[in-house]
Amino acid sequence: MKLVNETGQKVYYWISSASSGDCGEIDVDGVADLPGYDNQTNVNVAFNTLGDSSFSINCDNTGTGQQVEMALVVKSGD
Repeated sequence: MKLVNETGQKVYYWISSASSGDCGEIDVDGVADLPGYDNQTNVNVAFNTLGDSSFSINCDNTGTGQQVEMALVVKSGD
């Protein structure tokens, strides 16, 4: 499983499954490659810039080559 940071700022991540858990930092435009979470069920991923779980994504099933991406998209006024 790959976690991709496209937010424009460093983010912290937490990832867990029934059998393991990890955390770390992802730099701007960086990737955390975590193949140990491939082909699992109920994988939870959380991201934050301040150290708590402001963003969370639950993956019901994972597979090799899948990735979780988080991006902040700002739309300018019309």
